[in-house]
Amino acid sequence: MEIKHIHRYLAGEASPDERKVLERWLEESEENKKTFEAFREIYEVAIGYRFSYDKKAALEKFREVMNDTKPEKRNTPLRRIEYRKPSRLRLSTWIKAAAVLIIAAGISIYMFTALGESEDMRVVDTETGTTIETEAGEQKLFRLSDGSHVKLNASSRIYISNGFGEQSREVNLQGEAFFKVAEMDGNEFIVETSSARIQVLGTSFAVRAWEGRSESVVAVQSGSVSVGSTNPEINENTILNAGEYSLISKNEAPGPAIQSNIDQYLGWTNQMFVFEETPLEDVIRQLELHFNVIISVQDSSTITDPVTARYRSESLDEILRFTSITHGVDFTVEVLHNNNNNN
Repeated sequence: MEIKHIHRYLAGEASPDERKVLERWLEESEENKKTFEAFREIYEVAIGYRFSYDKKAALEKFREVMNDTKPEKRNTPLRRIEYRKPSRLRLSTWIKAAAVLIIAAGISIYMFTALGESEDMRVVDTETGTTIETEAGEQKLFRLSDGSHVKLNASSRIYISNGFGEQSREVNLQGEAFFKVAEMDGNEFIVETSSARIQVLGTSFAVRAWEGRSESVVAVQSGSVSVGSTNPEINENTILNAGEYSLISKNEAPGPAIQSNIDQYLGWTNQMFVFEETPLEDVIRQLELHFNVIISVQDSSTITDPVTARYRSESLDEILRFTSITHGVDFTVEVLHNNNNNN
């Protein structure tokens, strides 16, 4: 039985067929049951003990265990790094090394830090139409003339309309951004993407509208927003309150409000990666944007596999090594140029 199948079972990601296979494996021997119980103990660690582990030491041990899969030295501007699932791994050593990582994957430690004033915050002049862009691996924080704050994620673009704040407050987004909107009596704040039109008076929310995707996601941290389609022939709207999100596909009515963990759409604002049964394809997209790399998967059939994990300060190297083991995926990474985020 591969480690990835035990992980999927314990994380609640296993299909009915996968569950049956694992349960039959458990019945085959007492040794199999002991192996399974050792892994179960990791997943059932009490929340109160999560800070008693030396995370740095555990990650260092994890790297030692993976000696045979270390990437080549980082000594060239363009390099290829391969991450392969290990052929041999002692269970006892794996448990000690991976305990902290798996605990982090199962326990929410997310706490959003509200956008506030900072000395380097740019104040955007909106007397004329203004476009602000970010490159891969870059984020920008700025304030609009109405007092609203915007954090723009990597590889994103936002257009602020001419005369913003005078008679209307409208922006157009491609990519991903978090908005903390200042209230203005009778003057709605509108965010438009290729598929969604979001209307608010005063609230905080995140919008994901990646280039090349036909849908947008809106997640509300505080207050409420009204979400509709950019197609004028579609009149349905969905009201989202704090803790809810909705998926809006192009030329379709917005999806219903989903009450769920919205950390997966807000984590990036606090330098976190939060995956809740997120397709591997979307996990790769987020890592590529943040670390400015190109990630390839050897087996394309795994691209829709769900991933459940969260990382606050782990490097790209650590994230991919852990994912390679738990999900049985081989990655190849091309680092296009030096970037502080991937060290």
